[in-house]
Amino acid sequence: MMKARRAPFGFLLIYGVLFSGLRVAGAMEADFTAVVEVIEDRCMTCHDAETKKGGIDLTPLLHRTNASYGNYTKLWVRLENMVRRGEMPPENKKPLKPSQKQVVEDWFHQSFVLREGKSHIGASPLRRLTRYEFENTLEEVLSVRLKSPYRDTITGKIEVSRIDSLVPSDIPGESGFENDAHRLGRLNPPLRELADGVNHALGKFRKDPVAMKAVLGRANIPESVGGIEIRKMISDFILRAYRGNGERLPEYVAAYDGLYQEHLKSSKDTAASLFHVLEMILVSPEFLYRIESTQGRNTPYPVTGVELATRLSYFLWSRPPDEELLKLGRDGRLHEEEVLKLQIARMLNSPKRVSLSENFAGQWLGFNELLSNREYLRDERWNRESYDEILFFFDEMIRSNRSVLELVQSNWLYKRASAYRSKGRDYKKVEGSSMNRLYADIFSDRESRSGNRELRYSPPVMVERRDDREGGVITSAAIMRLTASKTRTSPIRRGVWILNTLIGKSMEAPEDVPSLDEAREALNIRRNPSVSELIKQHVSRAACHSCHREIDPLGLGLENFAQFGEWRTQYPDKLPVIASGVMPNGKPFKSPREMKELLLEVYRDDIAANFAKKLFAYALGRKLEPYDRVALEEVVSRAKQDGYRTNTFIEQIVLSAQFRCRQDP
Repeated sequence: MMKARRAPFGFLLIYGVLFSGLRVAGAMEADFTAVVEVIEDRCMTCHDAETKKGGIDLTPLLHRTNASYGNYTKLWVRLENMVRRGEMPPENKKPLKPSQKQVVEDWFHQSFVLREGKSHIGASPLRRLTRYEFENTLEEVLSVRLKSPYRDTITGKIEVSRIDSLVPSDIPGESGFENDAHRLGRLNPPLRELADGVNHALGKFRKDPVAMKAVLGRANIPESVGGIEIRKMISDFILRAYRGNGERLPEYVAAYDGLYQEHLKSSKDTAASLFHVLEMILVSPEFLYRIESTQGRNTPYPVTGVELATRLSYFLWSRPPDEELLKLGRDGRLHEEEVLKLQIARMLNSPKRVSLSENFAGQWLGFNELLSNREYLRDERWNRESYDEILFFFDEMIRSNRSVLELVQSNWLYKRASAYRSKGRDYKKVEGSSMNRLYADIFSDRESRSGNRELRYSPPVMVERRDDREGGVITSAAIMRLTASKTRTSPIRRGVWILNTLIGKSMEAPEDVPSLDEAREALNIRRNPSVSELIKQHVSRAACHSCHREIDPLGLGLENFAQFGEWRTQYPDKLPVIASGVMPNGKPFKSPREMKELLLEVYRDDIAANFAKKLFAYALGRKLEPYDRVALEEVVSRAKQDGYRTNTFIEQIVLSAQFRCRQDP
């Protein structure tokens, strides 16, 4: 009798994997069929190709070929978000059964959040320096000051730096930020303009003997310098410019030394030849791009210590890592969690942290528009002061590790100096809020040197909240201006800003909403209608109600603030301002303070989650994808345990696999 032969282990393993894969594929197909049944049964009445209520056509999602990452990912994400939040079907329709909701959420999690049942971080994009980072990096590498004085005391004008005038600005990508790697990666860098910026910076560097000594080891370059010294200058400069990455240093030194010798042969000028080499280094891909080593793996693996140092410094400082950070990166100690936490704390205690306020918060909250968009110009001093009120506010949140919820309401605020001088007796300065403690560490090196103290620009003053009118940033002069026209306020615009920017709920206006003038005519009353009456008529269509039940109360609650943030109790036509409404939870309010309290009651966790999402996208230089959800939820969960303090969000983002690892396509 023949013995049965045992199948080889390798065959069993392959068979098991294939069989398991078939089972998973079969289960996924069954799950997708169940999802399609839910969509067809509960969604298509309003969202087929003909109806497209709210501009949403779900027809493409019924096809299996569109059930993965591709052209319809955004639509899947939108559908799943609305189902998870209970927003689809709308409240006037029969809600989904728990089992139906679970079918959609589970299938989405398996198909878009996980890959083959496991978490992953997606392919790591190549990062190019933005104009803001380019200027900061040149300042660090050359040890010169390129930014205009922060306080222009003679004219009060908003001065732009020479780099800003030479290099074109960056346009935000899908992440909402200018450092979006996918958008920057699709564009050719403006090399001519970048070279002009480099030449300007090198011109200042060459005239600064202190900077020359610090960077090149000589205050000036003599007519004759030995080859060994030249190669050392080139080698040291490459390490500075390439952010400590010495992996191919001998190769680079040889190439640039050859370039130096070639230029010297024709020019007979040592200094000119050396500066030609420095220019070539500063317009090379290794300087303009944050290039990382790759391993060709489509699963996450840790970046090198130096690469982690660079990621961290551009996240928190928007500039290259300093020597302490690089040393820890080279030693490998930066990968240790406790060491990394200590470095985060050190960096957030550095004046360079202002980049988080200027670059992240300025773009997220939109207050950088006060300096760059003339549409919002009142006068240049007012714009600068209003900008600074929020800039210093956000910096204080980072510096003192305050809760992100204080963006809505706080017991303190920054008051622009001109207003404080005229109304200072009404305010109480926060204890210890001296210039030296709060401001000088950041802005002293950019302060104008004018001796005319009457014209000198002064930073805002940190004061205790005077009354219920103030606190947080949503009632600041800057935000009130950004959410109004020059002639009147807009409750809808202000409500949409809070929902879109602060809460993170996308609000898109339907195409056929009547104008306010049409609403005024439709009311058909002799007297001037109130703002609330106009809005009610403006959004009288049933299709508008689901969005405006959230938009309108938030905007109406800010009606006491005129378009430049001044407090008012009546309109120019003498009608009284009524800043009251009812929040989506049914609770009424009668003042901005009460509205803010209810805003935090209803949207507290949404505000924190949106802050985490925006900060995470900024840190990674790309929009967040569904596969980032697990990491994002972990960041929010840890921050919630700590009262949603800003620095806990920062720390948890840095500790995530998305930040510390890379994954190749």
